[in-house]
Amino acid sequence: MKDISARLIEELLDHFTSEKYTIIGAKGVAGYRSPDELHNDGYGDQKNKRPDVFAFDELNKRFVIGVVKTSDDDLESLHSLTQYDVFFDHKNPHNGKSSQVCFILQPETIAQFTGIITHYIHHDYWNNMMIVRSKTFDGLS
Repeated sequence: MKDISARLIEELLDHFTSEKYTIIGAKGVAGYRSPDELHNDGYGDQKNKRPDVFAFDELNKRFVIGVVKTSDDDLESLHSLTQYDVFFDHKNPHNGKSSQVCFILQPETIAQFTGIITHYIHHDYWNNMMIVRSKTFDGLS
């Protein structure tokens, strides 16, 4: 049986495919290369961060960064806070459009995550954020 993170990555990949995004990379999924790390301009732990899924939205001409957060994740860890900064700072180098950052979460973690992320990131970035409620784990908690 796959672990929670792997199942959520596959669910996020399905969501991206249904949105007609061009998949560039997906971590640990057969047939896809692992996404490249995104450059950290000096945030938090100073380390570059790798999305779980990386795609391109041709309609809006922007990248889409997919991030899995499980109930095992520390949503406020230095690693996670740095991810938020790096991912929300990412732009399409050809047109300057900010990337959309899409988080997939188990239903029982959404309220906690929303409270953290909306207090942590500036409200100007909120329109670049999407939260996907996992259907795989809905009703299992």
